[in-house]
Amino acid sequence: MASFTYADFDPSDFPFVTIVKDDGTDKGGGWQQAKANLKFTHKFPGGTTEWHCAITIKMPLRTEKMGQIDPLRAAKLSEEITEEVANVMNYNLPPGIFCKRFADAVDVAFKTKYEGLGARVTNP
Repeated sequence: MASFTYADFDPSDFPFVTIVKDDGTDKGGGWQQAKANLKFTHKFPGGTTEWHCAITIKMPLRTEKMGQIDPLRAAKLSEEITEEVANVMNYNLPPGIFCKRFADAVDVAFKTKYEGLGARVTNP
C-alpha cells in the first residue's frame, strides 16, 4: 500500500455568517466569515494519521466584479479553493506548520484565482 493523504471538503464545512451587513450604497459591501476546522487524513503502510486545521475565511457579501456572494456561494468558493490547495500541499510537515502554510496558500489562491473577490484567510 502506498502512502496518500486525503482531504475532501464540503460546502457545509464553511458555515458563513454575516458580520457586517451590506448597506447597498457602494459598488461592494458587507462582510461575512466562516470558521472551519478541516480534516486531513494521511494513510501509510502500518497506520493512519489524522489532524485538523482551523482556518477563518472572510469575504464580502457583494463585490463590483462578482456581484452578490451569498453564504452558499461563499461556501462553494471556499470548498473549491481549499481542495485545490490541499491537492498540492507538502504533507511531510508537522501538523502545526502544515496548517499555517495551508492557510497562507489558501489566502494566496483566493487572491490569484478570484482577484476581485477580496477574500482573506487566517489560521485561525
